[in-house]
Amino acid sequence: MDGPASLGRTDAIAAMEQSPGVRLVYRFETDHEQISVAKWQLDTACVTTGDCDHGILTIRTSGGATVTRRAEGDSVRKRPAIGEVTYASGDRCARWTIEGSSEAIHVYIPAARVRRFASEDLETGSPPRIRDFFAVVDPWLQGYFQILASELEIFNRAERPADLLFLAETEHLLLRHLLSWHSDRATRSPVASAGALRSNALPSRLMRRVQAYVDTHLADEICLQDLADLTCMSTGHFLRGFRVACGTTPYHYVLEQRLQRARALLRATPQPVSRIAVECGFKTLSHLSAKFHARFGISPTQFRTAARPRQSP
Repeated sequence: MDGPASLGRTDAIAAMEQSPGVRLVYRFETDHEQISVAKWQLDTACVTTGDCDHGILTIRTSGGATVTRRAEGDSVRKRPAIGEVTYASGDRCARWTIEGSSEAIHVYIPAARVRRFASEDLETGSPPRIRDFFAVVDPWLQGYFQILASELEIFNRAERPADLLFLAETEHLLLRHLLSWHSDRATRSPVASAGALRSNALPSRLMRRVQAYVDTHLADEICLQDLADLTCMSTGHFLRGFRVACGTTPYHYVLEQRLQRARALLRATPQPVSRIAVECGFKTLSHLSAKFHARFGISPTQFRTAARPRQSP
């Protein structure tokens, strides 16, 4: 593993920073019962995991360092490829020796969050345990990390907190995947997993309630739990019902509404683009610019210039 450092129960990221050969690239921390994310540069490091209240999911993003994992008397040596993933549980101690240089993104998953997710969305008697794995290929997790990294890089450059709706939505999808495919109760059956995810569409009256809330609060931080509360559903049931009804996720729906409002304001008002970004709920001007260009193929300023009526000679 491109390894987490010697971990206490209170602050794994702070402990990681104290390990020799480890440099923090960026970090995003949320509520103590939600996932946190950090990106690390590792250069000939030796770190340990375990004896903590969270598991750590890792993907190698660059470099070719060789990693040796020692746990419970066993030793395994690998050279993880870029894109391979590793999971180290909080209740199993392991020592990781990294020979060479690499970069990795870590997702810290609190055990309390896994238990709550299992109770609310899986309806199991006792929560499944995510199994440890070391440098494996999982296309779904690779895609998850690509989306996560591309989103967080925007906020890191602007030195702003990440979008809470995005983090909560992707956290839910991540936990479902890990418990469905990498736990002691994993089905490992795409057919069975697809059947478990079937859901009825959100009723139209509830959909209108959510849409009205989003329209009113576009300039504010919109949280997944707040949207689910509007429908009196768990976040899992709300996510599935919303997607069936709308054809997209709440995060992408909210993003589209923000972009459409920004486009309308760019066309109809002389407000500075930075002000429009704030009014439409974007964290920064660069956040609006990145999302606007990805959606419409031009920058907000270019769109405004093209949309401005031409003066008659």
